[in-house]
Amino acid sequence: MPAPKTTKGRWATRPRRSRATPEEPARPARRQAVLYARVSTKDQEREGYSIPAQKELLVAYAADKGFDVVHEFVDVETAKRAGRTAFSEMVTFLKKTRTCKVVLVEKTDRLYRNLKDWVRLDDMDLEIHLAKEGVVLSDGSRSTDKFMHGIRVLMAKNYIDNLSEEVRKGMRQKAQEGHWPNPAPIGYLNRREAGKSTLVRDPERAPLIAGVFERCAAGQSIDDIVAWVRQAGMKGKHGGVVTKSTIHSVLRNPLYAGQFWWDGVLYDGKDPTLISVTLFDRAQARLDGHHDTRVNTHEFAFSGLIRCAHCGLAVVAEIQKKKYIYYHCSRNCQKEPFVREEKLVDMFGSVLRALHLGDKGMELAREVLLDSRKSIKADAEARQQAARLRYDRLTHLIDKAYEDKLEGRVDEEFFQRRREEWDRERTALVETMQRLNKADRENLDLAVQVLEIGNRAYELYNEASVTEKRQLLDLLCSNCEMGNGRLMINLRDPWNKQRSLAEAMRNEETPLTEIKGVRSEWWAILDLNQ
Repeated sequence: MPAPKTTKGRWATRPRRSRATPEEPARPARRQAVLYARVSTKDQEREGYSIPAQKELLVAYAADKGFDVVHEFVDVETAKRAGRTAFSEMVTFLKKTRTCKVVLVEKTDRLYRNLKDWVRLDDMDLEIHLAKEGVVLSDGSRSTDKFMHGIRVLMAKNYIDNLSEEVRKGMRQKAQEGHWPNPAPIGYLNRREAGKSTLVRDPERAPLIAGVFERCAAGQSIDDIVAWVRQAGMKGKHGGVVTKSTIHSVLRNPLYAGQFWWDGVLYDGKDPTLISVTLFDRAQARLDGHHDTRVNTHEFAFSGLIRCAHCGLAVVAEIQKKKYIYYHCSRNCQKEPFVREEKLVDMFGSVLRALHLGDKGMELAREVLLDSRKSIKADAEARQQAARLRYDRLTHLIDKAYEDKLEGRVDEEFFQRRREEWDRERTALVETMQRLNKADRENLDLAVQVLEIGNRAYELYNEASVTEKRQLLDLLCSNCEMGNGRLMINLRDPWNKQRSLAEAMRNEETPLTEIKGVRSEWWAILDLNQ
């Protein structure tokens, strides 16, 4: 049998060609996203319904939209301030990564606890998906979307403030009992006993605080006192360097002598004092004697409201020829001409005039706000139902415990102790249900008021006194700068978005259907599990 033929030479290493087949198209890369969920009480987390429900919704949403969830962040906290653990970790993660700029969250108020959170994320060029509301927010979103979202954040903050009323009530009660309700100022420490926090003297810094008052009463300057406490080794409350402002705040605080101001009321304190009332009064007299007693009897509408665009210092006013008011840089940096007050009045007025929505715009906004009542009411009813069930459960427990007492299975002391606990919880539940009953009305009323303020801003501005003009501008404007004879005004949210909406409505080329694209289901404003 002949030997098989072999391939020789340079062809020996070339692979045999196969029949050409079309290559499969590469699958598009899936976008990365992070998931954020939050409950505001640990009781909700233990009940096990809120966080799992949020995560289940968001995972399904990610799968439907083609996202890969690369990280999950979950907060179970009650703090009202920004700085939640998982939220801060998420912000840090998003700042470091370049491949993930998408956040998936259930609702608006699951993501934000206050306006600082909103501003913090708004500056990061993110794409935020509010799954339950059907909203996607990014730099490319329409002005109507951003405007409505801004009002929702504002309303959510108002609702949080409303629900924190109980905390403020407790602090007010503590003040009325003669105890300082805030964290201990420098010179004191907080001590917790029997569930209550009280002030005690700081053994290291209390003698130095007394020395501060003694030196001030003896005529030493603030600079000399600061140098003395630093040499003595005193640190600030958090271990930082003691500054002039720290010492000045200490010297003006009557708490050290047995009184304190809380919510506009002066209370007699029961916490330990560090100095006598006589020494405190002597220090106040010395401080008041160093103050400039000249009084400016003229009101300037825009003083302190505007900064110089060149050097950043405040723009101040002065009267020339006893009748003309001019504004100029407080440093007189010579880069900016003096501007007459009448000109500034017109400049501010032109910005406020741009907020006017007109009858059509207000009608549209009211329509969207009223549609939102349905979503708010549904959430409120769900929480009310949970509160009612818990109330009924506590009532049953009280009745059962009473029967056990009659049968001799529990003693009188046990029964009374448990009944007091359950009655306190029932009282809190009743207050919660009452707040929920009015929450939707209050928040919708607030949103309408926000729109009305912007819509009537120019009218109110023209009719206002100097003081009222300033109050209105403080409410609506921020970061006003004057440069090259022009006034640059930044409106606060949500009025900056109201201005964009008003411009769109004045543009005849903008179809009404586009403006009306603000769907009512986006206004599931509040998850009432605050």
